Amino acid sequence: MGHRILITGARRGIGAALAVGLARPGHTLLLHHLAAAAEAETVARLCRDLGATAELLEADLADPAAVHALADRSGPVDVLVNNAARASNVDFGVLPLDEWQSTFAVNVTAPMLLAQSLSAGMAARGWGRIVNVVSPTVRMGGPSGPAYVASKAALIGLTRSLARSLGPSGITVNALSPGAIRTEGEAELAAGRDAETHAPLVATQAIPRPLVPEDLVATIRLLISDGAGALTGQVIEVGGGLIFR
Repeated sequence: MGHRILITGARRGIGAALAVGLARPGHTLLLHHLAAAAEAETVARLCRDLGATAELLEADLADPAAVHALADRSGPVDVLVNNAARASNVDFGVLPLDEWQSTFAVNVTAPMLLAQSLSAGMAARGWGRIVNVVSPTVRMGGPSGPAYVASKAALIGLTRSLARSLGPSGITVNALSPGAIRTEGEAELAAGRDAETHAPLVATQAIPRPLVPEDLVATIRLLISDGAGALTGQVIEVGGGLIFR
């Protein structure tokens, strides 16, 4: 049986890889983006080529009203993947309040609101999967800025709380931690310092090779499967052994 799957931040990088990795006949992929319809449509075409139905949904996740509208447009979904994130590498000493608030709005509040809106339908059907994409920087303390690290820590806390709250309704909630994967967004944020950021991390991995978004596909397939019904409230590290929990 196919599922309706909403993936936020699906225009490129990890979100795009997860979308294509989950595309198969019977599935409907709802691909969220912000002002990037052309990129998102490219991902949608790849999903359709694999037999899935794919639709584009645009929304600014920093705006709670837009998040509610996104949930309404998505309709009933079986799987929610909160992948979209605001990256922030502003140092603590010069961190403005609006940067902190904007980062939390996208990285924590939007996933909470989407889960709140969409879990009701999952509960009514007695089955649902929520996967929140987090970061190993929560354990490492860096190299990202404090707003990003703190927001991802909050998202892990939300994951565990929702796992407890929604479990009786047949909904699992887990966090997927990608490790040191080079994405387009990180490269842009680093402004040329991407290799300097990632090379030392790769060298400390148990499997010391650069990771790619496609390394996450097998894990996301497991997390949304029927066979993972007893797997909930967990942070799944897919980082080549960057850290051990």
